Amino acid sequence: MSIKENLSKIKEQIADDKVKIIAVTKYASDEETYEAYKLGIRDFGESYAQDALERISRKIADENFQKKANWHFIGRLQKNKAKYVVGSFSLIHSVDSFELANLINRLAFEKNIVQDILLQVNISGEISKAGFKEDDLNQVFDQFKDLTNIKILGLMTMAPNTEDEKLIENSFKKLKVLRDSLNEKYSISLSELSMGMSNDYKIAVKCGATMVRLGRAIFKDFLLRTNLEVK
Repeated sequence: MSIKENLSKIKEQIADDKVKIIAVTKYASDEETYEAYKLGIRDFGESYAQDALERISRKIADENFQKKANWHFIGRLQKNKAKYVVGSFSLIHSVDSFELANLINRLAFEKNIVQDILLQVNISGEISKAGFKEDDLNQVFDQFKDLTNIKILGLMTMAPNTEDEKLIENSFKKLKVLRDSLNEKYSISLSELSMGMSNDYKIAVKCGATMVRLGRAIFKDFLLRTNLEVK
């Protein structure tokens, strides 16, 4: 299937214009990325700082692409790479500790900006995954109010590594409950839930996702041709 056919299928399955599709371009070429842009995608995700910054800096066919494309950093952010990411991405999804949030806040202050972020939550509790534990986030959340050069828009998570759709669904539901409880407890309005990738985005949307991070689901023909896979 073509990118156009893939996107048409995804939008039909999501059936909600309020859910933002983030095209993960880690293994896509500039031509593939631009094709998605021409088909209406405006949000693109990258996982590695150096690769992402190189892609962002390249001139892609249409000069409007540079102005209209929103870049999301979705990979694990190493502290020594944070200075390159802050200010270069419209949204950082993977803030997985208060220490990292504090660093981003300081770097944003130095650049005289407010950086939008999401807090990554290890809702499944898997050792292999990064992110706040639910209890830990509840304990430290009040400290974020002092970080005035970041803006927390919501929460992000990755589904457990399983084919059990019920477990995946329960994890996504737990993230929504956590988001809603934080909003109530602190009288705030975290609006975003970044959850769901190519294997499980339909479940995520059903559970309240506002953003889904899709690579293979959009670019799968390209990935098959290059014998690669992206989540």
